[in-house]
Amino acid sequence: MDVDGKSKPLDENTRQAMESKKDYWSAQGKRVILLARKILYKDDIRSQPTSSHFEEEIMDHARSGLTLIGLVGIVDPPRDEIPSVIRILRRAGIRIFMVNL
Repeated sequence: MDVDGKSKPLDENTRQAMESKKDYWSAQGKRVILLARKILYKDDIRSQPTSSHFEEEIMDHARSGLTLIGLVGIVDPPRDEIPSVIRILRRAGIRIFMVNL
């Protein structure tokens, strides 16, 4: 989607720019969320919201035909109690590792 709110095909340059921004924010420790949308009409949905199949049907619709809206980077600082939890775990002999994937 462009800045005017019009849908356009996702070209390789735009895809690479989004990927680069995602990687940059991730390297800064931000959580990165991709925002997308898809309009579903009432007639497109066969299951009732109370049905056990409703969530599965909605997820099937969400696997294709999405329009990329943008990315959001969220700073998620450690909670205040984390240092004391780490100390307790270390005293208990538990080794802690952080991995950036």
